[in-house]
Amino acid sequence: SDLVMSLYRHVSGREELLDLVVAAMAADVPQTAPLGDWRQDLAAAGRDVRAGLLRRPHLTVLLTSRAGRGGAEVSMLERTLGTLRSAGFSAEEAVLANHALGNYVAGAALWEAVGMAGTTGAERTARLEAAADAIAALPPDRFPNLTWVGRSLIKGTLDERFEFGLRALIDGFERALERRPD
Repeated sequence: SDLVMSLYRHVSGREELLDLVVAAMAADVPQTAPLGDWRQDLAAAGRDVRAGLLRRPHLTVLLTSRAGRGGAEVSMLERTLGTLRSAGFSAEEAVLANHALGNYVAGAALWEAVGMAGTTGAERTARLEAAADAIAALPPDRFPNLTWVGRSLIKGTLDERFEFGLRALIDGFERALERRPD
């Protein structure tokens, strides 16, 4: 198209163009105002990035695969590291915690965008029901754990699933802080 060709004339190539797209999307990530409680602020940062990724689910793969290439995430990184620093993490621990949080959020958003959750409405319900039926048909002697969870495997909203993991991760960060020698 003419738009694509005019863009190519203004950037040095495909890589720069993709970095510009990622930068524009990163700038569009919501920024919840900090409350001053590190747990709440860290959770809000995770929710904000997830929301930003899912605003354009068709570009989630691009965003998650190009992280760290164009510097678009610098303000988000500054925010998260500041929150972890205020909690009392060392610089090294803050980097590791940020990495774990980023991996969790990116993975959850990627699954929502392209996995079974990428479907909506009746299609999603039908696919989940088909999955539950397939699990129910498995022989319990070979699959005792799948039989045990049964239909629970398809229960819960995407938000409930995300929030459970986010809480577990932040609880783990808090335990790590508590175990540190003074």
